[in-house]
Amino acid sequence: MSEKSIEEIITGYIVNENVKEGLLNFVGWLRGNEITPLRQYFEGQSPFWEIQCNGKKHYIVWDEKDNISIMLTDCFTNEFQAVILENNLQNIVLDNLQQCTRATGGHCNNCHLPDHVTGVDQVIFGKEVKSLCCGEYVSVDNPSSETIAGIKKLLTL
Repeated sequence: MSEKSIEEIITGYIVNENVKEGLLNFVGWLRGNEITPLRQYFEGQSPFWEIQCNGKKHYIVWDEKDNISIMLTDCFTNEFQAVILENNLQNIVLDNLQQCTRATGGHCNNCHLPDHVTGVDQVIFGKEVKSLCCGEYVSVDNPSSETIAGIKKLLTL
């Protein structure tokens, strides 16, 4: 059996029609802009695809059920925050901040931080946010079609 494409995964597993439509539109937009989602394989990790836009790596992660996340990187640099604010896209970042599971006594296999660290404190749009997961990305879970439009704009900034 051959590996399923990201479109087959979205069509076959995502239940919410608004999310499904938005994700299929997003993948079509990526391909239309000559950005190919590259399937990555790491043992013990959920299936994910790497996408590169404007020299930055971002990810689409599937939990092998009915959840897909788009992980956006570099949202915490001062330069990118200024551009996000100029384009009024800050809610995509603020609404999707991930708290470190270690901060609440949980375990994290994906963390790049030493075991004793419970997240990273960041200043985001002038406000201090405590215990962010790794401080490296924003994870947009099951984005709606409306959120996808903002993500596309973010990726082109």
